[in-house]
Amino acid sequence: MKKGIDAPITPLMFTMYGLVGLMFAMHSNNYVNYIFPAFMILMAIIYLHTSLIGKYRIIQHVVEKLEIPSTSQILDLGTGHGAVLLTVAQRLSVPGKVIGIDIWNSVDQSNNSRLVTQQNIDQLGLDDVARLQTADMTSLPFQENHFDYVFASLAIHNVKPKAQRRLAIEEAMRTLKNNGQLVIIDIEHVQEYKKWLSELGCNEVQVYSAGWDGLWGWLPTKILIAKKNPR
Repeated sequence: MKKGIDAPITPLMFTMYGLVGLMFAMHSNNYVNYIFPAFMILMAIIYLHTSLIGKYRIIQHVVEKLEIPSTSQILDLGTGHGAVLLTVAQRLSVPGKVIGIDIWNSVDQSNNSRLVTQQNIDQLGLDDVARLQTADMTSLPFQENHFDYVFASLAIHNVKPKAQRRLAIEEAMRTLKNNGQLVIIDIEHVQEYKKWLSELGCNEVQVYSAGWDGLWGWLPTKILIAKKNPR
């Protein structure tokens, strides 16, 4: 499976600051000056661990915990290389289906393209239960009450401004069936999402930490699971 580094400019900047700081420290003859570059390089290592290993462990754990029925209809917002899509698809059988949507922005993930993700699907032989579509999560091309689960892993925080993020939440809830579940894995705005979901009538909203595997430098990953109440 081909993977990409999330927001690749971030670990690159950590590394650059670390190397520049290291050069300065070597010329200063002061051991205290090694603290900053060591910290920056450590942040780069932690970030890369989460992007290439940790987030996949988190997704695996969340999906296993949900015990998704094999015939479920599922939407994956901002699918990228298909971390959620592929994990979910391996638990589905026809007529179950997972649709991954994205605008395929390489700034959000390195080498992010529909072609690469389709190759990942083909490689695992999941064509019968997994499909890709180019779409914007703030204007979803799906009917109301269509999906049993909607996932958004490290995607909604990229939507700007705040009003557009709220629209993405509203669209996710619109396409979700009654008693369906919205699963958000993110590093920013999670309490904001929780507040909006409460305003939209969700009485069951859980938020918990993803732990060590979810550290992006010093930013922790949070997991939100909300159930859509019947109206």
